[in-house]
Amino acid sequence: MFGVLGPVAVNEGAAEIDLGGPKQRAVLAMLIARSGDPVSADSLITATYGDDAAPNAKRRIQVYVSTLRGQLGERITKSGSGWELDVDDDAIDARRFERLLRSGRGLVESSPETAAEVLREALSLWRGHPYADIEAHGTLDGEIRRLEELRIAAQGARIEADLALGHHAELIGELDALVIEHPYVESFRAQHMLALYRAGRQYEALR
Repeated sequence: MFGVLGPVAVNEGAAEIDLGGPKQRAVLAMLIARSGDPVSADSLITATYGDDAAPNAKRRIQVYVSTLRGQLGERITKSGSGWELDVDDDAIDARRFERLLRSGRGLVESSPETAAEVLREALSLWRGHPYADIEAHGTLDGEIRRLEELRIAAQGARIEADLALGHHAELIGELDALVIEHPYVESFRAQHMLALYRAGRQYEALR
């Protein structure tokens, strides 16, 4: 499992693989973020060194990739002027999260109990912020924002399912925290008001 919904990690069975120092981890993070597509040496240099790339940067990138291939085998393949991570989507927790999110959201209206279960499984893959231990000089910022927005969507969909199941009172504390953490997410505010109202706390809902 390639973990990116939190620190970058690779687990083979029960053992966690040593991914090396920060620059080598940045190389792997880029390959994970773009898995299934080739990542050029120039893109890896930018992510790893930013504007401070030395003349031997390309050679260093080749060393990092070679070391990672020693750990991960043929999952990393040469592709044109760069490399590609070739693994099943479910081997990457971010991709698995997205698959579960799509499935769960599609079940909220027709089967809220199943939807809540699937969405909880999706959210359980998170262990902090995506790529939390990676300095990639801005190259992963868009992907990080995208995943964080999907996390908010998953939380909202799971709460919607729980509201449909009548768990209004149990959700109030969670929604208290979410409207503070995400003051501009209107859906959390609306769900908070609805949970309070249905729990018999109409004055607080109106306030």
